[in-house]
Amino acid sequence: MGGSGQRRRRLKNQNLFQSIFFVLLVLVAAYVLLRSPFFEVKRVVVRGNHFLNEERIRSVADIGVGVNIFKLDLAAADANLKLIPMLKEAQITRSLPSTVVITVKERVPLGLLPTVEGFIEVDEEGVYLIKAGAGTPGLPVITGVQAEIAGLGQPVKSEKLGSALTVIKELPDSTVANLSEVHVDEEGLIKIYTMEGIQCRFGLPVDVQEKGAILSQLLLELRKQGAKVSYIDLTCAGQPVVQYKNN
Repeated sequence: MGGSGQRRRRLKNQNLFQSIFFVLLVLVAAYVLLRSPFFEVKRVVVRGNHFLNEERIRSVADIGVGVNIFKLDLAAADANLKLIPMLKEAQITRSLPSTVVITVKERVPLGLLPTVEGFIEVDEEGVYLIKAGAGTPGLPVITGVQAEIAGLGQPVKSEKLGSALTVIKELPDSTVANLSEVHVDEEGLIKIYTMEGIQCRFGLPVDVQEKGAILSQLLLELRKQGAKVSYIDLTCAGQPVVQYKNN
């Protein structure tokens, strides 16, 4: 019995020693990780940006070069990036030993909305991105819409804006690039206007992709013919009507 008790005491002491050693090892490792210059941030890499300048993203994120990578407050950096209206999402990760990677998803402007203070760019969700000029390339002006502007980076409040944005989003890029205006009338019917001044009656914002494909082909053929067109009616996608000018 005495030998058995001694063995238990030795095992207990051995386990205690191993536990203390493990704790000391963890503390030493933590000290090295938090103090070693090997883990100081040397690069901040930005990925996924197309419209925003990399330097602006780095500046707003406020991730200091030279700071220990394990001491970074990633939540604070993420909160900083949410202040940029053009950013839809941002993910910040550590890439050991010394690089921080910021991966962003930007909001894409779809149209120009007239306001009392001038034109603003909005994305597919109707978020107010930036102020802009009336002639911004590739962005049609959205008219017939009553809107309440909540502020930069906030969704515009409007009953009809969503219909116009749906049409712009689902039209072919080549067609959108040639649009000057998207109008929503009192009944919610859509009319779009090309740079040549051709009116296209879209009707309700349904079957937009089908209507867009037909419109794209019609415009191509009409340009080849040099035809003078008063309007194109695509209210019924399967029965397009082209009204030519008399002279």
